[in-house]
Amino acid sequence: MLGAIIGDLAGSIYEYNEFKSGKNLEKRLEVLSKDNLIEKDSFYTDDTILTIAILDSVLNGMNYEEALRRYGLKYYDKKPNTKVDHFKHMFSPNFIKWCQGEVEGNSMGSGALMRVSPIGYLFSDMNTIDLETEKATIPSHNSALAIISAEALNNLIYLGRKGYKKEEIKAKFYPYHREIDKIRLDNTFDSSCLVFDKCLAAFFESNSFEDAVRKAVSLGGDTDTIGAITGSIAEAYYGIPDNLKEQALSKLPDDFVLKLQQGYQKVKKL
Repeated sequence: MLGAIIGDLAGSIYEYNEFKSGKNLEKRLEVLSKDNLIEKDSFYTDDTILTIAILDSVLNGMNYEEALRRYGLKYYDKKPNTKVDHFKHMFSPNFIKWCQGEVEGNSMGSGALMRVSPIGYLFSDMNTIDLETEKATIPSHNSALAIISAEALNNLIYLGRKGYKKEEIKAKFYPYHREIDKIRLDNTFDSSCLVFDKCLAAFFESNSFEDAVRKAVSLGGDTDTIGAITGSIAEAYYGIPDNLKEQALSKLPDDFVLKLQQGYQKVKKL
């Protein structure tokens, strides 16, 4: 949960500059060794807001669709706390149209992945996690790719909570591994669930939570969402350093922090 939010914060400041195209490889590589994962100018985006929406739904027995629409409409007019010129709205136009009931929810977008991690952390058996993940995904992302990808993400979180090591599950979840250094060379912006493979590359090549998020953001493209997806998985295997927890929480509204505190109180050891 907080892992997704940290990934969102880490990637937020890069999405609309040189990281969007395959140019400026040196800038992408700098992310791997820069001093701070979360920068002073980092800000939370729709990835964080909808993660909290799913968490709120689980904590309070709210219908997932109702929660997603409620948070989308509530935060639609909120301006991101950023100097990034092109970042005008928290949500994509299509998601807002869905919130307003103007379009059907058949998206294959990566938004299906960045928000569902609370289900992987707050439920304690694989069957329930799959069922709840599907219920949380289909209202706005009723496509086979989105549902299968979201379930795979939460399966990874569940196995991490169970104590599995990356090496034990890599062959099942990422058998056709492409080296992340090669992905970085030509990666461009992709808002579909196909970015999941890139997140898996960052996770499976990592050696710590922070390293996983750095590698994810260094790929460029949709940096906040790639960071959020990767961070949500990495948290289950590595945990999160206390300093990153503190930095992330300081960037969030008080009600988001309260919901996260309530959520982690309910996370059970498996």
